[in-house]
Amino acid sequence: MRLLTLVPLVFGLISAPAMAERLQFDHRLSPPLKAVLDSGREDLVHFDASNPKYVVDQIVVRGSSITDWTALFEIIARSPKRDMMTAVDWMAELRARADSLCPNTITVIAQDDHSITFQRQSRACPAERAETALYRIVAGKRSLFLLAALEKGPMDGATQQQWLAVLQSAHLD
Repeated sequence: MRLLTLVPLVFGLISAPAMAERLQFDHRLSPPLKAVLDSGREDLVHFDASNPKYVVDQIVVRGSSITDWTALFEIIARSPKRDMMTAVDWMAELRARADSLCPNTITVIAQDDHSITFQRQSRACPAERAETALYRIVAGKRSLFLLAALEKGPMDGATQQQWLAVLQSAHLD
């Protein structure tokens, strides 16, 4: 299957838990992400819907495989539950997990009634997958979506601005 066929399938299926809600974002705002998706390299795209309540897409932006990367874009769709209904709830869960692993810094970049964008930095923390991460969580009526740009090292300013543009473009249809 060509990646051009796979990409709409991957991005369409990230809304599986919601069925009526679909996450949209402009991947073209990150030239490296666009290049990977245009490359036809199916080995750099991983989709896991083994648990329909927690669907994960991963795209290797820099690296040779899903297990050997330095930059990764991740999209997670999950069904809300009693203690996880809002974007802020999910951020609190991520913060608690990060705090339990290593010293880290979490900075909220933007927030509205239905979404939150933040950065996590965990320097010299082998327990974390990435030293730097930018997240945007978008809450719908029947679903929660997380977009994450993960970098194994520090993230330079230009890269950060590209990822923030991708994250800010995310919305539900």
